[in-house]
Amino acid sequence: MVQPQPDASRPLISRNAARAWLIGTQVVMAVLLVFWLPLAGLSVMAFDAPASADDPWPFLFVGSIWSWPPVAFAFSLLAWMLCWRYGRNLLAVVLTTLPLVFPLVFGLVLVLRS
Repeated sequence: MVQPQPDASRPLISRNAARAWLIGTQVVMAVLLVFWLPLAGLSVMAFDAPASADDPWPFLFVGSIWSWPPVAFAFSLLAWMLCWRYGRNLLAVVLTTLPLVFPLVFGLVLVLRS
């Protein structure tokens, strides 16, 4: 008996699954914004150290904390464009997941250290 060949043009992730993942990750990002706001306010305390004017690390720390919402928004927008216009569902799923790596690793470190 001859086995049918898989269709090479079939995408790895269906459009509906990609859309569900995009919506789910953006709901998680919206919930994380509630926790980001106090952290962003506390992050400026990195400049309270006596030698912080000469040290680049407080600037990098505060910059990385404060850049998370615009980066998450830009990646989400790009992911939706890739999914809707170009049908690049796998790339859209990867792009919308990337901004979640930093908060999830940060939360994991907090949980493991307590």
